[in-house]
Amino acid sequence: MKKRWATKVMACAAAAAMAVSMTACYGVASTDSSSSSGDAAATETSDSADGTASEAAADGQTVISLYTTLPGKDAEFEELVNDFMAANPDVKVNYIAYDSSEKQKWMTLYAGGQAPTVSIMDAIDILENQESMVAFDPATEESLQGIDSMYTDVFKGDDGQIYGVPDTVTAMGIIYNKTTIENATGEEFDPSTIKSLSDLRALCEKIQAGGVAPLMLTGVDWSLGSHYLSQVFTGIRGDAQAQSDFINEIKAGNVDLKTDSAWNSVMDTFDLFAEYNYNAKDPLVGNTDIDGQAIANGEVAMYFMGDWGWDYIKDLAKEGDEYGLMPVPLTDNADDAINSQIGAFPAKGFCVDKSQNNEAQQEAGKRLITFILKGESQKFADLVGTALPFEASDVTYSNPLAESVKQYIADGNTYSTYAFSALLPSDFWSENGATMQQYLAGQIDRDGAADAIQAYWQSQN
Repeated sequence: MKKRWATKVMACAAAAAMAVSMTACYGVASTDSSSSSGDAAATETSDSADGTASEAAADGQTVISLYTTLPGKDAEFEELVNDFMAANPDVKVNYIAYDSSEKQKWMTLYAGGQAPTVSIMDAIDILENQESMVAFDPATEESLQGIDSMYTDVFKGDDGQIYGVPDTVTAMGIIYNKTTIENATGEEFDPSTIKSLSDLRALCEKIQAGGVAPLMLTGVDWSLGSHYLSQVFTGIRGDAQAQSDFINEIKAGNVDLKTDSAWNSVMDTFDLFAEYNYNAKDPLVGNTDIDGQAIANGEVAMYFMGDWGWDYIKDLAKEGDEYGLMPVPLTDNADDAINSQIGAFPAKGFCVDKSQNNEAQQEAGKRLITFILKGESQKFADLVGTALPFEASDVTYSNPLAESVKQYIADGNTYSTYAFSALLPSDFWSENGATMQQYLAGQIDRDGAADAIQAYWQSQN
């Protein structure tokens, strides 16, 4: 679980300027878009803050730059950049190779007057620097068409404007091995039939009777304390505003989790996971590689994780086995929509700088974003391996879990995870993960867990 940054780029610019003045020459020299040197910033920038001096190259092109924070994807992004330039000969794009320092590299570029035109960053980084970013109008911006507002809420600034375009959507839920389930139960499995806690329990009983462990939890703090526990504060509460209101109430001490219906129903589901947990004998073992092997080998049928869990499975998956991702039933009412919805959230987002890039560069940057997300959507989907955020998408994925997420998006069956993406403090996963681990191991009861989590929130005031 990645901790949030709370340092503004521009606030750090002055502090970094002295160091940059001695080293910035490495990033001033222009290079071809095919350059992938680890630290070299392949940008053409102006000495002036508004970027006007770099508006045009000698041949009349508008010069922009792209900075990404997706490791190991330089060659693929350079290919996308070359494709864009071939289709848009009036624009030259300088690709800035991935740097493991990510945020620090971004800060250095800003401090040196070399702010990338387009960057792919975490939402918190974009919003912490919204005064430097272009606002996107969802009514007219081509790159935002077909994207549900629940995915853009996390990029909404204090002024209500949107400062980022989601690059992809990732999701949490139950990974299932359809082949294992059907072998154990002797029945065809349709995940859409699991609409309540009782439905999930009945399925677990059938799977266990067939000699297979039904469910699995990885007992690490980020999975229990961030991913699972966050469900108490996200879509089950309603939209982004409802989630924010609830968290404000619990911070103020106006909520008693012990009597809260959502808390209790989410924890009822957790108890079912604990009851049928493949790792019950050692619930805090916390090894995703071992757990990936277990579901790939057919030793367990279902696994609470997310679409990224395919990385733990794919190299071991048996040929012909079918996998998917399905919702976690959070209540025992089959009519509750939440039980048929996946909790999805944007991984990162595209942003466009306006503080050091002029209007021509900003417009070219927007064109680049649209080209990547829509003009080359299949190529970009292959690059990222997770679902694109559009309701209508004809791309395919080698990751079967991403294919599941794509279908839930297309059907409108996702719920807002705004609180998870934007409202949980940076230590939420570690502090409350420890509480959830204690609960899973039987060291505290549900009321004790509720008290600990309430105390955590009240300490945030």
